[in-house]
Amino acid sequence: MFRKGSAVIIINSNKEFLLVNLEAFEEKNFAIPGGGQDLNESLLECAYREIKEELNIGKADLEYINESTSPLKFYFRSPQVRDGVEYIGSERHYFGFKFIGNDSNIIPMSGEVRSYKWVKYEDLKNYLLFEQQLEDTQIRIIEIFGKNFLNLILHP
Repeated sequence: MFRKGSAVIIINSNKEFLLVNLEAFEEKNFAIPGGGQDLNESLLECAYREIKEELNIGKADLEYINESTSPLKFYFRSPQVRDGVEYIGSERHYFGFKFIGNDSNIIPMSGEVRSYKWVKYEDLKNYLLFEQQLEDTQIRIIEIFGKNFLNLILHP
């Protein structure tokens, strides 16, 4: 069974994407914020909860853009048990938002998130270093924000 969850792609007014460095990672490795879905929680609610928990970003700081049409699945190296259920992998649903809040209100969650970083699209390759992470993220960015939007980012 795959554990469902949400991933949150956030872009700011400088056309940069928000990444998190989890304390479980090496300092050079970053990821898209997100996590597993709780019982009786919609995937969108999961997205809002995760970004609030990880970085103190609330709904008022975000403008909803779109979501991916299909989840991204990946397998765990070994099965994981949560609430008595064994999962062989994760199924992440991606949501896109524009950050309209103030950076000074972003506070990484102690014990989970070491730091965060705003990164230009062309620099994602320097931070998303896990297998297929860059390619999978780029596909979701194009799907959520659109090819025309991507052209504006790459050719202002």
